Amino acid sequence: MPEYSGRPADSFRFKNILYAKRIGRAYVTFNRPHVLNAVDGDTLVELNEAFADAAWDDDVGVLILTGAGDRAFCTGADVKEQADEFLGRPSNYWKWMGLFIQCHERLRNIGKPTIARLNGMVVGGGNEFNLSCDLAVAAEHVTIRQVGAARG
Repeated sequence: MPEYSGRPADSFRFKNILYAKRIGRAYVTFNRPHVLNAVDGDTLVELNEAFADAAWDDDVGVLILTGAGDRAFCTGADVKEQADEFLGRPSNYWKWMGLFIQCHERLRNIGKPTIARLNGMVVGGGNEFNLSCDLAVAAEHVTIRQVGAARG
């Protein structure tokens, strides 16, 4: 099978993540620092697309996942979106959760090493992204917390 070089990273029109490729590495950055890099449905769609491209790109040897800013790697689900979209229609929650699960499965099964470069808060679903990577490298100021049971 011929090698596949993937699409140029700058050909993607992502709004909620940054995606870059440099000499054997793909960088995916949660880019919503104004909400502590919480993920909404659009972010999950973008992550899935970036992970798929990095998986297929034979020039990528490792994927590095991190968060923009110094306050948070990722704080999990965007609770505002959850309240606006799913509180009144809980039967539609599976749509968001399906994207969330697909994203983690794609990251876990990407076929090459993955590194979570942790900074700031790593909370809830953000910690699940951390745990989906093969290796985590943490800054000294990192706080890791799983809040699902407290949130309900």
